[in-house]
Amino acid sequence: MNFTEFSFWWLLVLSIVPLLIVRFLGKRLKFWKDDYDRIGLMLLSLLLFYNASSKSFIIFAFEIIFNYAMVWLMLRRRGWEAQVIAVVVIVIDVAILAYFKYLNFFLEDLLGLAVRGVGGNWGGDVAIPGVRAIPPGLSFYTFEMVAFVVDSLRSKDKKPIGFIDYINFVSFFPHVVAGPIERRSKLFPQMAKFRFKFSVENFEVGLRWLALGLFMKLVLGDNLTQYIDYQETANAWLVWLSIYLFTLRIYFDFAGYSFMAVGIAKAMGVELTINFLAPYTALSIQEFWRRWHITLNNWFRDYVFLPLMGTKKQWAAFYLFITFTLSGFWHGASWNFVLWGAYHGFLLLLLRYTGRFLGQRLLMPDFVSWAVTFWSVMFGCLFFMETNISRLGIKLQTLANPLAYSLSNVNNAISSFSVNQLGALGFTLILANVVLFLEHLAVWQKRESEYDLLLLPWVARVLLGLTILFAANEPSQFIYFDF
Repeated sequence: MNFTEFSFWWLLVLSIVPLLIVRFLGKRLKFWKDDYDRIGLMLLSLLLFYNASSKSFIIFAFEIIFNYAMVWLMLRRRGWEAQVIAVVVIVIDVAILAYFKYLNFFLEDLLGLAVRGVGGNWGGDVAIPGVRAIPPGLSFYTFEMVAFVVDSLRSKDKKPIGFIDYINFVSFFPHVVAGPIERRSKLFPQMAKFRFKFSVENFEVGLRWLALGLFMKLVLGDNLTQYIDYQETANAWLVWLSIYLFTLRIYFDFAGYSFMAVGIAKAMGVELTINFLAPYTALSIQEFWRRWHITLNNWFRDYVFLPLMGTKKQWAAFYLFITFTLSGFWHGASWNFVLWGAYHGFLLLLLRYTGRFLGQRLLMPDFVSWAVTFWSVMFGCLFFMETNISRLGIKLQTLANPLAYSLSNVNNAISSFSVNQLGALGFTLILANVVLFLEHLAVWQKRESEYDLLLLPWVARVLLGLTILFAANEPSQFIYFDF
């Protein structure tokens, strides 16, 4: 679901208003049962998902039916029989994801090596006819279904699960396409007891989250997008500027989506996990990953890292590195994402073995720790944003070349923008840094939430007004829709 498209809101209103009118009349005429609310939510979510992508919906419908039937059977078995069923379900789910997401990658590389040779250009530009693009949401709802299978296998509660409740758990429309990746213990009970209850408090809080998300996405993320130059390789200043802008953009883009999802769900009385906790306030890489894309990190921790490590805690560092490399590969079927995951795995290992020594002996001030962490994250964004491996190598060479930082390149960088562009970019960066400052201030004041200051009623209204005035003329697609 694209919350920035008018068609989404139009269809939502056209669907939910008649539903609520029928519900109201049904309550008055005493034929509407409370369980009908869950059916109404199911139909609403499936309709919105089908409208977003009919192709993905077909795969989604198959996986829902298959997973529910297998979990239903698994809950009636014990011991090794239940474990075999769980393994079969997980393998099939992952195989479907791998076919749509990674087949093209493997074919491109194998054919590319055959055609170009080992020393050829791994630019990812070879197209394989007949291989489909990844359907929207597939990565997210597959991970959620896999987690549900594992949690159900581990759970002591072997009571049957309702089919409608399971559909609502997986397909709840605010989060089905790009998360957050919810767990059975938190969201499923809410879906099993779901009722349409639009309270003033929920609506007010939901609108604040929605206003914050819209501002982050439409004003900050989308306005920064047009100044990111993916092709520039020779001017180090422009390369760094693009990396910095992309670092801001990916946060405002994805956090914006997550906050909109939280706001819409909150207005309906449903609590979703806050997927970001001001990650750019982190004082270490370890803290950064406790604040960034939290539900995905928890998924890899619980279903990849811990099972891999088992009781071999002496190998924890190795398995941590493997987990982050796999996490990078999840983000995209390209070598740059593998490098990005390995890079962050390496940083965590570096912190593990040297961080305590440096922190205790050198007593680095918080500002220095923050600056080093932010620069490390920003540099890593180069691996994330540049999907062409050959061009990535050239950019790395440019950044390491002192001659690329000449004064003439400074002048060339400035002259590449018009006066209006410089003004617009400067204004957007001011707004972006005000948001980041308010996040830092909330963390420094140890407020209940990192976003307390941004969710104040009057601030939310200001953000909504700024969104109306300065939203990008051409909104870009959410970055994580590609993953």
